[in-house]
Amino acid sequence: MEIVQAPEGDVIAEHGATLANRVFSVLFLVLPGLGLLFFSLQVDSDARAPMIVIGLVLAGLGGLAIVQQNKSKVVVRTDGVERWGLRGKLWAVRWQDAVELRYRAVKVRLGGLLGLLLPALTTNVYISLVGPDGKKRTLPGNLKAMDVFSERVIEQHTTAHFAAARSKIDAGEELRFGKAMVLEKDRVSTKKFFGGLKSCSLPEIEAVSVQGGFLKIRQRGKTFAFASVATAVVPNVFLLLRLLESMLGQKKALKDRDFASQAFVG
Repeated sequence: MEIVQAPEGDVIAEHGATLANRVFSVLFLVLPGLGLLFFSLQVDSDARAPMIVIGLVLAGLGGLAIVQQNKSKVVVRTDGVERWGLRGKLWAVRWQDAVELRYRAVKVRLGGLLGLLLPALTTNVYISLVGPDGKKRTLPGNLKAMDVFSERVIEQHTTAHFAAARSKIDAGEELRFGKAMVLEKDRVSTKKFFGGLKSCSLPEIEAVSVQGGFLKIRQRGKTFAFASVATAVVPNVFLLLRLLESMLGQKKALKDRDFASQAFVG
C-alpha cells in the first residue's frame, strides 16, 4: 500500500460550507428542542423529564451540527486538496496520487408527473477522489460557489494526469475508464447493453459532451448517440474528455453553466 502524501503547494482557494445545513439545524433541531424545554415547564412532573431529555438532545445535536458546518471547508492547493471538519484536517491527497476522480450529477426536481415536465430545480454535484491506497475520499456537495469549486478540482486533477495518459495512448496502449469506456489511439469503445464492446473510430466522432451527469458521444450520420453513459460509472470522465479533445484536434467549448450541466468537445 502506497503512502499518501499531504499536499504542500500554494493555496488556490478555500470553499466553506453554505448556510443551508445550519439553517436546517436551527429549524428542525434547535428550535424544536428549545420548544420542548419551554413546554416542559407547563406540564406535570411525570411528563417533564422525558420532554427535557428529548429537548436537550435535539438542541445539542443542532448545536453540534452548526459547529461542524462552521468548521467544514475544502482547501484547494496547486498540488492537491484538503478536507477540513470538526476534528481539524480530515484527509488530504495530492492530485498525482488521486488515481481516480468520480463525478456524479443529480438533478433535483419536484415530485410527481409535474416534476418530469418542468425543468430541474437545481443540480447537485458529487465528487470523490480515490487514492493509491484504494480509499475513497468524498468532497462535500454543499460548498459555497460549488460550480467554481467543481471546475477547480476537475481542472487540477485532469491536468495532473493528462500528460502521462496521453503518452500511454501515443505508445499504443489502451486506457480503461471503468468497465464502461475504453480509449485507444484510433478509436473509443463502450460497453454494449447485453455485454461486450462496440467501437467508434475517432474520425467518425461528431461530438462528445457531459450533460446532466451523462457522458454522450455522437457518431457522424447516426440518429442516436453512439454512447450515453452515466458519469458515475466512468472514473476520470473529464480526463477522457481532455484526451479526446487533444486527439480530435478540437477546442473544448464550455458554456455559461452550472458546471454539472454540460462540458463539450466538438
